[in-house]
Amino acid sequence: MNNFCTNCGAKIRKGDNFCTHCGTKIDKSYMVQNNHLNSASDTIEKKNAKKELKRVVGKRILYNKNFANELHMKSLDVINTGKAIRQQVEKEIDAGQIKIGGVEYRVNQLILEYKIKKQEENKKLKMLDELFESEEIKSEIRTNKIDQTHAISIKDTVKNKLINEQAPMNDDEIKYFIKTETEKAINEYIKKIKGIQEQINNIHIKEKEIKREKIKENEMISGGYCDLNCQYCYEELFDSGGGVVGDLDSEGYTEYYCHLGHSIILGRYCEDYK
Repeated sequence: MNNFCTNCGAKIRKGDNFCTHCGTKIDKSYMVQNNHLNSASDTIEKKNAKKELKRVVGKRILYNKNFANELHMKSLDVINTGKAIRQQVEKEIDAGQIKIGGVEYRVNQLILEYKIKKQEENKKLKMLDELFESEEIKSEIRTNKIDQTHAISIKDTVKNKLINEQAPMNDDEIKYFIKTETEKAINEYIKKIKGIQEQINNIHIKEKEIKREKIKENEMISGGYCDLNCQYCYEELFDSGGGVVGDLDSEGYTEYYCHLGHSIILGRYCEDYK
């Protein structure tokens, strides 16, 4: 874009139609044409850079053999790391940060960066494994009665902070974090047990309410409380010679039942009261 007056050389601003120094009319057709030329050149450059990326890396799904081997030799995930490198370079090409001549160099640079990152991650994971195998952490888990599932969950949480969140934590900070996560796991377990117990209690209360309602409903429809006015109770009482609940004899204690099979206990509700 032409940013200077063609007559006097004074600098012109974007919205100016005339030079503020000499008054010469600004030829904007030249500016538009120049912009179009620059834009077209930039588009061609980006297109050629992406062709070069395709040559170095390969297609979106099927990678170049040399590129794939390079990732494999560096112990990197071919699919995921390859995709990440390709997307990063494409992004930098679109932003105009990389030209065609710098594509291969940038790809190799990113491979090296990912290799270093992988080595650092492996170092952190090894340190984490050693910590969880240490007697101090094992004792912490045993003392607080943390089961294996919760222990693995705590380890995964620490792993996520170290690898995904890139949290800078030393041994003491990790130990403290494990301790706080252990306490959190205990509190969550206690809360869960209390919740289950509360559910059980609510079920029992509901069952009792249903039972009371059913008894009440039955009382309104039929039945009554066992007494001598009930013909079944009266008949059994008469046949038993005066026994109400039971008698002690040579065979032990004997309960009395009416011919319907109900135990005769005066004052107890009987739905077959008659």
